[in-house]
Amino acid sequence: MKVLGFGDCVVDCYLHTSTAYPGGNALNFAVFAKENGADAAFLGTMGDDVYAKQIVLAMDDRGIDYSHSPVLHGEAARCPVNIIDGDRVFAGNDPMHNNGGVCVENPPVLSSADLDYMKGFDLIHCGCYAQIEDEMDKLRDLGPLLTYDFSSDDYTKEDKWLEKVCKKLDLGLFSGDGLDAAGIEALVKKAMGYGCKYVLVTMGADGQRFFDGEHVYSGKAKFIKAIDTMGAGDSFCTAFLVSLLKCGWRKGVSITEEMVDTSLKAGAEYSAKNCLVNGSFGYGLKF
Repeated sequence: MKVLGFGDCVVDCYLHTSTAYPGGNALNFAVFAKENGADAAFLGTMGDDVYAKQIVLAMDDRGIDYSHSPVLHGEAARCPVNIIDGDRVFAGNDPMHNNGGVCVENPPVLSSADLDYMKGFDLIHCGCYAQIEDEMDKLRDLGPLLTYDFSSDDYTKEDKWLEKVCKKLDLGLFSGDGLDAAGIEALVKKAMGYGCKYVLVTMGADGQRFFDGEHVYSGKAKFIKAIDTMGAGDSFCTAFLVSLLKCGWRKGVSITEEMVDTSLKAGAEYSAKNCLVNGSFGYGLKF
């Protein structure tokens, strides 16, 4: 069971403690998948500053393969954050923010060697913050399942964006923050209309909804007194996807009700546990 996080790696800079923690959707996926029993790797552009070296340190310690990740001279992506009552609040207007650094400025361009490497995975998970959507065209018929996290940003729910990305996907993941039931239904209808076979919508304390085109399955959040909610969504989605793989999901295999039920519970359990960790998965560096 091999999985790859393709996209972004960042450091979340906690302004209230002057501590930077490695993170980012694709990197979080790789680390969390490894914790859930998968053979996990990361592929994304990395910088060479002190923050990038902390990311590498964390991947080395966790046994994450990043051998196909280009390393460029420049800054790792920095995302300024405050933790308020256990909940992470992004501070995008802080001077620590550098608009994605080299990760976004120079997204990876996949070579034939990269594609041969990527063929060996069961699932490739992508996110919306690394500008890798054009490269995903090379992955659609490569063999592995292809999933994508649209997060909660409004631009990822625009029709042009959905049309561009959904046609490439086996499963799309959305945050339902700010959407009511009718809004979620409309979003899912669009995503599936543009080609996405399955859709998962997370709704924080209100649980989750999984759509297969015919049925809607509901999951419950596991409540816990959180220390830090950074990575809560990523940890849920990762545990959910890895559980589906453990249950037998592969290309050409349909997801069953039993697989969904098992995987929603696995996601809730792991996500709750992850809220007891500082940063997405620790490895803080003082700045």
